[in-house]
Amino acid sequence: MINIAVVEDTREHAEKLNEFIMRYAKEQQQEFFVEFFENGMDFVSDYGHKTDIVFMDIEMPHMNGMDCALRLRKIDENVPIIFVTSTVQYAVRGYEVDALGYMVKPVTYFPFKVLMDKVIAKLKLSAGNEFCIQSRDFTKRIFTRDLFYVEITDHYLIYHTKMGEYRVIGKMKEVEEQLSSFNFFRCSNSHLVNLLYVEEILDDKAVVGGEKIFISRRRKKEFLIALNQFLQKGGH
Repeated sequence: MINIAVVEDTREHAEKLNEFIMRYAKEQQQEFFVEFFENGMDFVSDYGHKTDIVFMDIEMPHMNGMDCALRLRKIDENVPIIFVTSTVQYAVRGYEVDALGYMVKPVTYFPFKVLMDKVIAKLKLSAGNEFCIQSRDFTKRIFTRDLFYVEITDHYLIYHTKMGEYRVIGKMKEVEEQLSSFNFFRCSNSHLVNLLYVEEILDDKAVVGGEKIFISRRRKKEFLIALNQFLQKGGH
């Protein structure tokens, strides 16, 4: 599942982008979840690190796309941004926010597809390990970048992901060994968290993907050291 944010104040243009996204999804047999925002303020004020691609209009009320992108980069340095603009002169400022590219309105499908191919390739390159969650009822493939944390309760492993929760019988130790090289760290006996999604530390809790996760006293020092090392490496 790839999450796309379309930040566009004109309904016609937003619908056109959605049409292209659905066409691309069908052609590539890829699953997308698309969320729409009418202005940059609404988008960036409630940003939760769950977005994989951003289509950003530049000329919008309240906060233009460039200012929104500058604020976004203070929160998320890595999410790919594609500008959508009526005026090319604004697009050249894209280097300031490391934009992946831009499209000029009225947008047509070919340049959209070219940029989507580029951004999907980038996402796959940074996706990390792909692994399977298996039970008697289902088998689900998941990328580590889509996994917020793993919780164990009553011998059940609960995988908290961007696509929802998956519950299977298993052992936390085996999952910890499987994910240890992909920036996952055990913060308590019950929780294994993806350091990529640690947003804040509040006393004995870590905010991970918007959820407060308990940090045990015994593991807190090592957890903070691991988090600090991860951030020093750039938090990727």
